[in-house]
Amino acid sequence: MSFVEVERAGSVAIVRLNRPERMNALGTEILAELRDAYARIDSDDDIAVGVMTGTGRAFCAGRDMKEANTGEVDLSEQATTKNIDLYMENNRAKPMISAVNGYAGGAGFYLATRAVDLVLAAESASFQIAEVPRGILHGWQTGYWFNLSHAASMELAYGFRISGRRAYECGLANMVTGDGELMDVAMRWAEHVAAMPRTVLQANRQLRSRLENEVPASVDVDGSRMFREILDSGVAAEGDRSFLEKRTAQFAK
Repeated sequence: MSFVEVERAGSVAIVRLNRPERMNALGTEILAELRDAYARIDSDDDIAVGVMTGTGRAFCAGRDMKEANTGEVDLSEQATTKNIDLYMENNRAKPMISAVNGYAGGAGFYLATRAVDLVLAAESASFQIAEVPRGILHGWQTGYWFNLSHAASMELAYGFRISGRRAYECGLANMVTGDGELMDVAMRWAEHVAAMPRTVLQANRQLRSRLENEVPASVDVDGSRMFREILDSGVAAEGDRSFLEKRTAQFAK
């Protein structure tokens, strides 16, 4: 069984995360298949644009907590989002559209909003930086502070879950659609993008990549330092344990 399914519709590639029983959580296998899918799309001259969505009730619930806590592989939030950075955000040559059909949390939030160029959300979609309530802070979270209103960025920074409509209203999503209309709208947007000259698409990608890297270096350094301090404190470990044990985390005061 493939965890990532790719199908062609003319010059559009449809990428489906296909691990519904785990809410499309990102483990080592699905990450490897996703990287491979992005690479194949980039190398196929007949494909102009991709659309990514999830199978089942979630877009992507973030990292696979069960696999991460075996200790056999590095599936920390930092490592998972680094994988997304290297293969799906910074290095890809072609535009991607996310069609967010359900919950997008943690690294799944990052995948839905940063590893793509355009974000379409169903009414039933929801977005959350889910690590925060579990005691994890990332430097990458600060990137949203520069692009969203203060109110919206603080909602996300404090771990609130926001709806697809709220995501649209605050500028995180480009459009919100009815649940049954999401893929039809995503395909119309993709076909519009695919009709553009490839040189324009490539220029847009290069400019976007440069803008994404313009977060002040001091903020990035401070965010990384704070992440490491929180990780070393044991707070994040308790957050992970409480999640797996289905209990309320007991954080030190």
